[in-house]
Amino acid sequence: MPEASLPGVTIAYDVFGPATAEPVVLVCGLSQPAVGWHFAMVPALTGAGYRVVTFDNRGVAPSSAPPAPYTIDEMVDDTVGLLDHLGLEAVNIAGYSMGGWVAETLAYRHPERVRSAVLIGSCNVGTSWEKAITTVERDLARLDTELPSLFSAVETMRYLPNHELQQDEAVDQWLSLLGDLEPWPNPGRLGQYEAALAWSLDVERTERWTKLSRPCLVLSFEHDIDSPPVRAREAAQNIPGARFVEIPGASHLGVFTHCDEVSSALLQFLAGVAPAR
Repeated sequence: MPEASLPGVTIAYDVFGPATAEPVVLVCGLSQPAVGWHFAMVPALTGAGYRVVTFDNRGVAPSSAPPAPYTIDEMVDDTVGLLDHLGLEAVNIAGYSMGGWVAETLAYRHPERVRSAVLIGSCNVGTSWEKAITTVERDLARLDTELPSLFSAVETMRYLPNHELQQDEAVDQWLSLLGDLEPWPNPGRLGQYEAALAWSLDVERTERWTKLSRPCLVLSFEHDIDSPPVRAREAAQNIPGARFVEIPGASHLGVFTHCDEVSSALLQFLAGVAPAR
């Protein structure tokens, strides 16, 4: 896996599709390995003729994990550094959850580097739930203690819709997929949770929405408790010309559980963005 050596961090990345194709950069959510994009989103985008860049954010292997804390702005700088490393001037960027915050901030700070931005399960005023759970996760990371073997699995599964968690078959299937995951170590764990909590508590950042100048898609999930559709719709209404799409039946994990619907919405949006000349 190739790496970009940037100031203070090494970012591992992959590139798929023709070098001359329109580029789409996918930015991972909190703790998400970039390989999560490769099962459905990457094939959908490359199949539609796009060049796709995926990478692991600082704090998630095989990218390096500098000392905590991290900030969203630092991850924006990492993304810009990767674009420079790859010789990409302006790209379509799609970010999921925390990655959506990176994409949103990149579009605000460096509009000349962004052709369009897709904000997936991320664009909203911080909710009480989001602040509370992220505080707990940050505090657990600060303790730096050994976690139960199933912690990583149930930490992810809590984002499933309640009706799925009531079904033993669904829970057992997810446990078979996630039950062997190794706990996410510090300093990456603490670093990303510090960045996420600071973002959730930051009210002033919402004032940037009216100043976003690039085409934006706010993509929401019906059962998302981190970024509820009502909050995402309100945010989209504050972004000039933004499009809003809600995926029915999906939770915060919709980018994985409803990948066909997410890919379809993304491709439809990108088709309306004028190609680079």
